[in-house]
Amino acid sequence: MSYNSNFDSNFPPNFTFHNPQANFIPPPPIPPAFFIPPNAPPPILKQDQDYVKQYNKLPSKPIKHKDEHPISISEVKEKLRNLVLTLNKIKDKEIYLKENTNTISEHDWTSTLSDIEKHKSIIKDSMACINDSYLDMLKKMLAKRSAKRLRMKRLKLERRLEKKDRFKELEERSRKIDENLQKIKDDIIKAEQERSRKIDENLQKIKDDIIKAEQEEEAKLQADMVLREVLRKKHDAKKCITKLDALVKLYKARQNTAKGRGESISEKDAECFNNNIEKLKSLWIQKLHSYEKEESELRATLNQDKGKDTISTKDAEVLGNLAKWRRFLFGSDCTPQADFQRDVGKFITRRSQWDQYIHSEGSSLPIGWVLPDFKTS
Repeated sequence: MSYNSNFDSNFPPNFTFHNPQANFIPPPPIPPAFFIPPNAPPPILKQDQDYVKQYNKLPSKPIKHKDEHPISISEVKEKLRNLVLTLNKIKDKEIYLKENTNTISEHDWTSTLSDIEKHKSIIKDSMACINDSYLDMLKKMLAKRSAKRLRMKRLKLERRLEKKDRFKELEERSRKIDENLQKIKDDIIKAEQERSRKIDENLQKIKDDIIKAEQEEEAKLQADMVLREVLRKKHDAKKCITKLDALVKLYKARQNTAKGRGESISEKDAECFNNNIEKLKSLWIQKLHSYEKEESELRATLNQDKGKDTISTKDAEVLGNLAKWRRFLFGSDCTPQADFQRDVGKFITRRSQWDQYIHSEGSSLPIGWVLPDFKTS
């Protein structure tokens, strides 16, 4: 189907590369299914000449020319310093010429005068730019600087006072907060102290009982050691008395042997020997009596302590278990509470804190924990 009577869709082969028919008219485009608005006309662009004309119509602004050589106080200060130095040089050279008028050479005189003239020309060139307007401008600048410094000083003082007031306000606020916090802390501490006091009283009672039992045990051990030492000394005293008796017998036997040989025996030496032996023997007998007296007193003390032993079987078992735990955990020669003035509570608290530091999730040893067997080999 076609929209033109001259349109024929049956084109011959390779129609594109052959001359078309003389009366051929291409078909019109297919109308769209929806409405398409016409294209808007392109905007009219201004040309460069229009921009130039518009720019020329703008009113011209006056150009402010800055001073090529603005006055600076530091530069003026440096110029004045150089002028003073130059003037001092001229004075020094004049003094030099006055003092050496008769001895100076013509060449030195001429060179010194030329130096003076150069310095004078420098001073003239520097003074040429200094006039009334220059001085007025310099005075204005100095006045501005002094006013600025006064203003900065006033602002600094005001800022300091404001900062001081702010610090006072913050301190007052912090003081009130600290008072409230301290009041709350005091109440909490008071309650904790009351609770701790009751706990400490119970613990102290238990500690006193344990310490008392330990002291009695230590006293008993000490008394046993003293008794053992007294028995040793008593035995030594008896042994010495027996040896002295043996020496007397030996001396008499030697005297009899000497008499049988017909040798002379000095009665004075025999009497001196017997006196010395008697003195030693009386001394050892006296010590033996004191040792026996001390032994009887110690035995009486030990018997009295055994009669006063009122510790129940349960308490004795607890003390024995505690001693075993201490021996297994710390050894037989270690006293763990030595650094805590025998305060077991402080020692246990410190060990608990250390164990929690090593392992925060660790648990306490179970009751009835069985200790491992020691290796025999």
